Amino acid sequence: MKKLMYIGFISLLLIGVSHDAWARKKKGEKKAEKKETLTAYDKLFKGKKAVTADGLMKMHLMNGKVYVEFPLNLLNKDMMLTSSIEDISDNGEGVVGQFAGRGNHFRFTKLDSLLQARLVLRRKVKNLGMGENADDMIERSNTPGIFQSYKIEAYTPDSTAVVVDMTKFFMESSRFTNPFSGYAGNSLFGFIQRVHKFQEHRSGLLGIKANEDNIVVTCNLGFNVDRLVFGAFLQAKDVPVSVTVNKILLILPEEPMRPRLADSRIGVSPVVQSELRGVCEGIKQDYLTKRWRLEPVDEERYSRGELVDVKKPIVFYIDTLMPEAWKKYVKEGAEAWNDAFEKIGLKNAIQAVEFPKDPSFDANNIRNSTIRYSPLWMYFPQTSMHTDPRTGEILNASVYMHANMASVFYTSRTEETMVADPSVRKARLSDEQTGEMIKAKMMQVIGRCLGLTDNYAASSAYPVDSLRSASFTRKYGIVPSVMDDFPCNRIAQPEDVKNGVLLVQDRLGEYDYEVIKYLYKPIPGVKEVKAEKPVLEKWIKEMQAKPYCVYRRNPDSWAKFDPKVVRGDLGDDPIKAMNYMLPNMKGAIKNFFEWYKEGDLDMEARRLFNMELTGLFTTTIRPLMIYIGGIEIFDVEEGDQAPSYKVIPKATQRKVLKYLFDLSKDLSWIDNKEVLTQMQISDLPSLKMRDEIFNGIMSRFRYVGIAAQKSGGDYTQEEFIQDIYDEVWKNTIRNRPLTKHDMDMEQLFLASIIATSCVDAPATVFAPQFSDGLRSLNPWETELVHRMQSVEQNRFALDHSSEEEIAGYSSIPYFEALNGSTAHIYLEMLFKTRDLINRALVNSSGETKLHYELMLYRIKKALKKN
Repeated sequence: MKKLMYIGFISLLLIGVSHDAWARKKKGEKKAEKKETLTAYDKLFKGKKAVTADGLMKMHLMNGKVYVEFPLNLLNKDMMLTSSIEDISDNGEGVVGQFAGRGNHFRFTKLDSLLQARLVLRRKVKNLGMGENADDMIERSNTPGIFQSYKIEAYTPDSTAVVVDMTKFFMESSRFTNPFSGYAGNSLFGFIQRVHKFQEHRSGLLGIKANEDNIVVTCNLGFNVDRLVFGAFLQAKDVPVSVTVNKILLILPEEPMRPRLADSRIGVSPVVQSELRGVCEGIKQDYLTKRWRLEPVDEERYSRGELVDVKKPIVFYIDTLMPEAWKKYVKEGAEAWNDAFEKIGLKNAIQAVEFPKDPSFDANNIRNSTIRYSPLWMYFPQTSMHTDPRTGEILNASVYMHANMASVFYTSRTEETMVADPSVRKARLSDEQTGEMIKAKMMQVIGRCLGLTDNYAASSAYPVDSLRSASFTRKYGIVPSVMDDFPCNRIAQPEDVKNGVLLVQDRLGEYDYEVIKYLYKPIPGVKEVKAEKPVLEKWIKEMQAKPYCVYRRNPDSWAKFDPKVVRGDLGDDPIKAMNYMLPNMKGAIKNFFEWYKEGDLDMEARRLFNMELTGLFTTTIRPLMIYIGGIEIFDVEEGDQAPSYKVIPKATQRKVLKYLFDLSKDLSWIDNKEVLTQMQISDLPSLKMRDEIFNGIMSRFRYVGIAAQKSGGDYTQEEFIQDIYDEVWKNTIRNRPLTKHDMDMEQLFLASIIATSCVDAPATVFAPQFSDGLRSLNPWETELVHRMQSVEQNRFALDHSSEEEIAGYSSIPYFEALNGSTAHIYLEMLFKTRDLINRALVNSSGETKLHYELMLYRIKKALKKN
């Protein structure tokens, strides 16, 4: 019995051991089986520490790398890469919150084990007349270039996406992905070219974020910046700059907005589109407007003429850091455009609201257009705009208001209206007065954000006397478009202010309503873009029939042909306007030192006033000069009544010429000698202004030549020089005693004709020398003047620094008179002047005789050089 029990016990023990062994074997097999089934996705992420964000794409920040689960259904979809600035070590390179990076159009493709980022640099030519066979040719001829490639690390468990390491996509910098605006504080109005050299060793990843339609990678990037004056002379080298940047990849709208054709006869900002229209026509360019997608919520009610809301209003979020006193007027300036939208039946199209207190709100999300405040010296607001390159749809348009704007608002309001409006004779404007200036400027910059372009022709539309009328200005404003860079109402006299005349633009102008109609009024029942053309043409014709709805393209930055398209003018009659402005300027220069002495113990404010008032006079007379040799230039199409250009009549040119000479005879009012003794020592302002007027007149010589060619010789260069000769030498010709002014003008005239007749140059260089500047023939200063004149154009072009933002209608190009050398005209005048002086010398004496002898000596010396 015991033996049987012993055998049973041994058997059970063996069975248990066998079972344990079998269990261990099975467990090992399960482990082996489990290890073998780990996917590439599991191997990549399982058990590893990562920050994950899920939205348009799923992202993982892990081990200093950004892994993106790129959905396969997003392959070949249109996307855009851009950036915004989170913080920066030097806000002269860019301001916080600025969407400064250009919008780069990307498509992603998959090839074997690679995901490819393809950069779309050229818009595909649209096939309109070559048949279906041309589609494949066009497609293969416009394949986007490969920007970068990424190895596919894994597929997601559901196989709907590939996992790639896209770190280098977000952590690189090139001319395409530079996060800085082309126009910034350190660019000094475009005079300084900034070269940003990426420093990878000073850069790193900070975070990730995923939204419904975009993903964001936040990184700190290091740069060394070179600064070159005029792009040629090194000012500073390897200046270190660190910037925290949000690199944003967003998907463009799945259903592209229906575009609208642009037209150069109305001030809309265009994008260019190429079309293949047929074998005989070849490739032509067409233009689309930049505009927001604004659609009525109820098309049936809208078609009945009811005022309806829009499906998705344009919302501008106002920075919480904006000065409290500014916020009201920023909002009013932005929402003033709702009046124009209501005229076309759309209600509440624009909303300006403060940053929401909701912690989930992200002001740096590209889908949020913002109005930011920046503590920067720049004295005008900047804008940025990102558009869908396929249609021109505006996706984001933001404004950056700089701290120094307040000082410029003060200077403009006081120097231009201090005589007419005693309420501004103080060291600080009231909040309401500053607010009026803010609102006026905001209306202009929001207009740019809506797709309008600047319209410098508008300020010349209203009759001058109407600008003194309270009833007229309160109804129509002081300019028919806020898109003109308008001044305050410098024409208004003290009695006009008492009667309630408007001094600062406070509403949209008649022209602004027409542009909003062109851009945004729905055209029902039309499916094709070009089918809208007859309606758009009708609207333009209706606009052209309204006398105050004036628009012209800006000329080249330094080529001044059209006297109606200049900054700083006001009213339709420049001489009448000047006659109203002069008493205001004279009164300001005479009294400012007393009016603004309170609190100005160091006189710094009044020194600035003195300089600004002198500059205001210069700014006021420059538009006058452009009437000499002026040509009004119009964009026209078949059926338009206006010609493509119209030369300013000879009588008007001569009238302006005589007015300028008469003006230069008595500028002593600029020399407030009691004040000048307390200012920094310098030349008398009256002498500098006299020289500017004369040199400005002489600089119009080649423009007179162009105008003469275009008018069939209505006012020739020979007549122009003869008129100058008659004015300058009037008293010498009549044997009258010469004043100091007469002698100075004769010396200026002689110096000019010696230089431009080329008698003091080598005989092989017999070509005229010209200057567009107002004060010097020095080549370096001439270049500086040209660049100074282009400040506004530089600012707009560089604010919108991508090709698609500045493409389209260019400025009116410069053109030249092709009549060969004009040196012979000056040489003939030099001989004529010599003969006149010889005759006058006979009956002269004293200082006058010495004056004549000196000029004869200069002529003789100049002629002997050759």
